[in-house]
Amino acid sequence: MKKGINHWAFPAGMPVEEVIGLAAQYGFQGIELCPEEEGEISLYQGEEKWKEIRALAEDKGVEIRSLATGLLWKYNLASSEKETREKGKEVVRRLIDIATKLGAKSILIIPGYVNVPWDSESPVIPYPVALEKAEESLRDLASLAEEAKVYLGVENVWNKFLLSPLEFQCFIDRIGNPYVKVHFDTANVLISGYPEQWISILGERIVNVHAKDFRLAVGNINGFCIPLEGDVNWPEVMKSLQAIGYDDYLIAEVIPPYRHSVEALLANVSFNLDCIINGSKLL
Repeated sequence: MKKGINHWAFPAGMPVEEVIGLAAQYGFQGIELCPEEEGEISLYQGEEKWKEIRALAEDKGVEIRSLATGLLWKYNLASSEKETREKGKEVVRRLIDIATKLGAKSILIIPGYVNVPWDSESPVIPYPVALEKAEESLRDLASLAEEAKVYLGVENVWNKFLLSPLEFQCFIDRIGNPYVKVHFDTANVLISGYPEQWISILGERIVNVHAKDFRLAVGNINGFCIPLEGDVNWPEVMKSLQAIGYDDYLIAEVIPPYRHSVEALLANVSFNLDCIINGSKLL
């Protein structure tokens, strides 16, 4: 397996050239970039900017493995409001186009939510509505992803939705397109289940993996931490990944980054992922 790092591990506003340079310096083979509505890598940058970023990454020997965005928390693909869903779908269409320009294999997709647990003003969507609209949105986007040969990796997130591995499996299978798969997060399921079991059940549907950890004793959003600092059973997770034949990236998602030293964070994460990938270093 290869090790990657998510863009959110770096301080907000850090130039993308520096982000990619630091990723290379600390031994990450790939990066997951996170376009937003504004900024240096906004969704609406011109083609020349994406060519520049791709050339920079190639020069540094860093693969742009995938794309993610926080905008699908803002524009809920499972919203009961058509206008909100359409904005979400337009975000995904832009990401598909950007992925083709950057050579990214997949896009992380938040399938929608019933509620956002950390946002007291988030609307509550009735579960059956969320299920219907999320499936509808992803079916609408699947043919474009297939045409572009870019996978939509649906992530298991804290969205009060698709709460078990069996339900997640059925959701992906009902959409029924080979370019709609799973971007699996090892830590997001830990509060209610076992990531190694999710991996075994989702199997070949998994196209990408977020490697992060979670401290059960904290039990809320502040419990997320870097791999090996929490309660994820990494030996069992790696056994499950190997059993399903997964041999792609472990992408560390670290939110928020260290306050005072991005290089200390990158060094720690890089070393810990080496320990996880080289199973002989795990207890």
